[in-house]
Amino acid sequence: MTVKAQWLGHAAFRLDSNGTTVVIDPFFTGNPKYDEANKPEKIDLLLVTHGHNDHFGDTIALAKEFKPTIPVIHEMSLYLNQQLGEDSGVNVVGMNFGGTFTHESGIEVTLVPSSHSGGYTDQAGKTHYLGNPGGYVIKFPSGETFYHGGDTGVTKEMEITRELFSPKIGLLAIGGHYTMDPKGAAHAAKLLGLETVIPIHFGTWNPPLAGTPEQLSEALSGSDIRVVALQPGESTEF
Repeated sequence: MTVKAQWLGHAAFRLDSNGTTVVIDPFFTGNPKYDEANKPEKIDLLLVTHGHNDHFGDTIALAKEFKPTIPVIHEMSLYLNQQLGEDSGVNVVGMNFGGTFTHESGIEVTLVPSSHSGGYTDQAGKTHYLGNPGGYVIKFPSGETFYHGGDTGVTKEMEITRELFSPKIGLLAIGGHYTMDPKGAAHAAKLLGLETVIPIHFGTWNPPLAGTPEQLSEALSGSDIRVVALQPGESTEF
């Protein structure tokens, strides 16, 4: 069984395996690197690392359209349920760091810490606190284990994530300024014990997200960690 991984631009990502579609950080509207032709035809699991608009993005609209299961940090779950209403048919699962949610497909989703901030600004200009930012460890029944760090700098907690969950494929921000730069992402990849890194959260706006996959590869020179650099809309399989 394989997992197809598709970069949708910025930090938005899609993972498909055995008929189940996982979408992470669905920033579609207003994302200059997103192509509407790549919009998923269904979403079974929707994951949101934190509340910033370029990650929370189209969560509410997609939840209404596809009725996915949404395991997120507790405070974000409260906001989503408030916005969606009691009869939405959307399964919003509030959780917290260290907790694992198992989807009916057998995919296990664990929320892990990141170092960032996470306010969401609505159309009226009001900012809402949507809980502490995090990352996800996503383990498929066939054994493939992905880490999506969301927006973060390097933290020692990544060593604990390696020891507990052993993710092998990392979706790591490299843009810099708001997140790790390529040097920081290379260090994070080593702390996590990754075999493969797919760089994300770069080039959407340049500046300030000026880090490049080439710089990441250079920073990982001499290690056994592979860099798979995708263009928005491109995919690879594991």
